[in-house]
Amino acid sequence: MTDLAFVLCAGLGERLRPMTLATPKPLVPIWNRPLLAHTLATLEGWGVREVFLNSHWLPERLCAFIADYRGPLALHELHEPDLLGTGGALRGLAPHLKGRPFWLVNGDVVFHADPAPIEAAFESSGRFGAAWLEPTRGPRTVEMDYAGRVTCWRSPTPAVAHTYTFTGVSLLSPDVLGYLPEARACSLIDAFENAALANRFVRGVVLPSAYWNDAGTPAAYVEAHRDAKRLPELARYAAGAADPLPGPVLRALGKLGWEPADTIVAPLGARGSKRTFWRLVGPRKSALAIAYETEGRAENARYAACAKALAKAGVAVPKVLADDPNLLLLEDLGDDTLDRHVSAIREDFLCDCAGGHSHGHRHVSPKLNQVMELLAAFHRADVGDLPLEPPFDADLYGWEVGLYEQFAAPFPPQAKAELGKVRDALLSEPQVLVHRDFQSSNLIWRDGRPWVIDFQGMRRGPALYDLASFLYDPYVAWGDAAIDAAIAAYAVASGRDEAGLRAKLPLAGVQRLIQALGAYHRLASVGQPRFLAYVPTARARAATLAQAAALPALAHALA
Repeated sequence: MTDLAFVLCAGLGERLRPMTLATPKPLVPIWNRPLLAHTLATLEGWGVREVFLNSHWLPERLCAFIADYRGPLALHELHEPDLLGTGGALRGLAPHLKGRPFWLVNGDVVFHADPAPIEAAFESSGRFGAAWLEPTRGPRTVEMDYAGRVTCWRSPTPAVAHTYTFTGVSLLSPDVLGYLPEARACSLIDAFENAALANRFVRGVVLPSAYWNDAGTPAAYVEAHRDAKRLPELARYAAGAADPLPGPVLRALGKLGWEPADTIVAPLGARGSKRTFWRLVGPRKSALAIAYETEGRAENARYAACAKALAKAGVAVPKVLADDPNLLLLEDLGDDTLDRHVSAIREDFLCDCAGGHSHGHRHVSPKLNQVMELLAAFHRADVGDLPLEPPFDADLYGWEVGLYEQFAAPFPPQAKAELGKVRDALLSEPQVLVHRDFQSSNLIWRDGRPWVIDFQGMRRGPALYDLASFLYDPYVAWGDAAIDAAIAAYAVASGRDEAGLRAKLPLAGVQRLIQALGAYHRLASVGQPRFLAYVPTARARAATLAQAAALPALAHALA
């Protein structure tokens, strides 16, 4: 039928985070082999010989995969600096079609199908288009008529009888590109709908003996692994279970007493803190394995001791399962980080305002209140003489400013003078145990309460630094009402004077955001450019806080 395929690989894979923070979703493994490798093997069996792949998120990883590929297919990358959507991406394919129909396949799904029925439907469509539809899984927003023509791609009554999910697998004519809208970024569905207005319809195909799983959530990802072991038609996916595993993973499995062939290994990637993470999912439970270095990151070796001391002090932290040199095994708390709850918490305040409450009502979202109680408990924790990172002092505040100046830009003299005032104000604060990176992505929601992670860098310092880290986190937007209520809740939980907190909090926010900005630019310089996306937000918030703290030169430098 055709020897050409276009595999969509440019998506962000947001539902599968944190796995996709360091790996494009098409390269996430199923039984130790990338999803994309399985997809290419399937296409090879369908007679495909030439494949184009679009890239956007972490394109260097896809380029490395293509360079390492040793199979019979000719692979070509089409890079998208800006996401173009499934329709816009096809325009890059146009010069290579030469009148040939082509397979269009999502590069991040687990599937098994006989292509013959799709090819037959393509012929019956007048060689225009055929799409594989799934009748039970997914959102089911597609409708067909009695002849199998797709009449609606965005059903107003999804998931009712006789609705289907488009699997992302289709066989298309180059004519489809002629129906794309003028917008540079658009959906393939736009082209299908425009074609229907011209009486050209895509045929839908239901394949009862096929398998499809978008592996788009952690639960679906684990399900795909288990199905691969259970279903003979997915034997190709399960074959990778026999592949060698990384040394740290094998050590971890030995500590747990788990069989490698029965353990799902989900790489969560490397972090700037010289740590590499894996989620290990056994038949009955899961764990996190962390391989770490200590050169330049001595605090990594203290994680286990910190976790045990915090747990003894009543702070909700993950349980340490094993602690070996350069390898840590932790209880798996899951992926429900607090940043996924921001919208719900903000909605709580909007609902409260709609009910007629004034600023003086001081409503607090229950979840936000629990986080402030957890933060206050952290600050009160007695960890005895546990070795910690050096406390916040003039040198550390200077180092944070220096990090910004080294990797972002130098501050003018007047702004440097104002930063000295910030430093002196924070040095006058009482020193407590601080997390130093207390932000939404380091808070996991489980069993109806927040748990804190990534505390290996904890040290003595001002409580305001943690409070500012949370409230002015560049990753989220809490909104003024939530920030106001959180300050009040922390004052109650900690026994601190609220007026005093409010007076100095902008100063702590400026210091913290300058540190974050320096870190973002440093991480970008060592191959993690995704952090640059947070720079504009962090700079804007730092400038606003500097203005509020009567630091005009600093506000101007950050604007």
